[in-house]
Amino acid sequence: MNYPKFLKFSQAKLAAILLVLFYVSEAISKFSIVYLDGKSFLPRAIKFLVLLFLLFKIITPIKKFILPIILLVFFIIGQLFIYNGFNTEIIISFSKFLFPLFLFFYFNKYPQNQLTQNIFFQTFEWLLIINGFLIIGGFVLSQELLKTYEGPRFGYNGLIITSATSTYVYTIALFYFLIKLNHTFFKNYKVWLTIVCCILVGTKALYIALFGVLLIFLFYFSYLKKPHRKLVASILVIFSLSLIYIFFFQYGRFNEIRLQQGLFSSILSFRDDLLVGETLPYIKNNWKWPNYLFGGISDLSTRAQMGFIDVFYFWGIVGGIVYLYTYYKSYLKFDLNNWKIYPFLILIVIVFLSGNFFENASVAIYLLILKERLIYDSTFDKKSL
Repeated sequence: MNYPKFLKFSQAKLAAILLVLFYVSEAISKFSIVYLDGKSFLPRAIKFLVLLFLLFKIITPIKKFILPIILLVFFIIGQLFIYNGFNTEIIISFSKFLFPLFLFFYFNKYPQNQLTQNIFFQTFEWLLIINGFLIIGGFVLSQELLKTYEGPRFGYNGLIITSATSTYVYTIALFYFLIKLNHTFFKNYKVWLTIVCCILVGTKALYIALFGVLLIFLFYFSYLKKPHRKLVASILVIFSLSLIYIFFFQYGRFNEIRLQQGLFSSILSFRDDLLVGETLPYIKNNWKWPNYLFGGISDLSTRAQMGFIDVFYFWGIVGGIVYLYTYYKSYLKFDLNNWKIYPFLILIVIVFLSGNFFENASVAIYLLILKERLIYDSTFDKKSL
């Protein structure tokens, strides 16, 4: 089929276009929340239209679409046994879980070439620069619009709409630059800007990611001799443990939460309370035996907001395994040899501790950047920066 030139251009640059669209639409939504007391429908509308486009492009051949169909069947079975199981929010949440799968399926079917990958990478790096200066400006000027959290808690995330999305964006940015730069990681100003942003965003998970990336660099890319690497690693661990002791056992908000609610609540930001007080009672009071296999939920506020737990809460044991397998098969189209497995192990830890990963369309587009960076890195020769 011969498409008009503008459609061919759009499809070739789709990844970069989606990245800008998602960022701008969520920035508008954040502005609406802070200043107009209402969330914009624009991000949801854009992602719904993109979902329809992806579905249209990848639905054939049908035999390659069998796993999403199985997930649809599991979802219907589970929700049939839940009162008000097919309300609007749950159906939207179901589509959010499928969005990353369709996005990965699309780019597996229509892979990018070197030119479009470079456009994608440049767009990502420019967005990091723009949002990075907004984060620093927000910190210096104490701008409400640019804060990570409502209220007194410290954190600035620019125009990114949620703390969870900020965590994943900057975690992926750290991994992206480490893959791209290797030994020259600390010689690039974009890396330093990203590190400053990781500190200013203010989420505990980002500090874990930053600590992990520093260790990977130290053992695989620094020019220090082996005994010196161990010494620096020991100093880094001691320094990190000292900070944990200060902020969780001596001073600040996390120490206050620990004293009032316990250490787990302080570390998990009350997600353990959600699990014990909302998720488990909902399962006990509402689930029938099919729900243990295929999940079932009618109220999203009962989620524990812990990535893998939420998957099994929504999909059940069988459905959760099928969903995670489908996610893995659709995404992992590259080799994780040598050190490259460690960023994904760090990401898994962060997903365990944080929510809104699998059902976050914005996270999916940033994960696609990491995937394309790994594919590019293994396909094309590195160029000196």
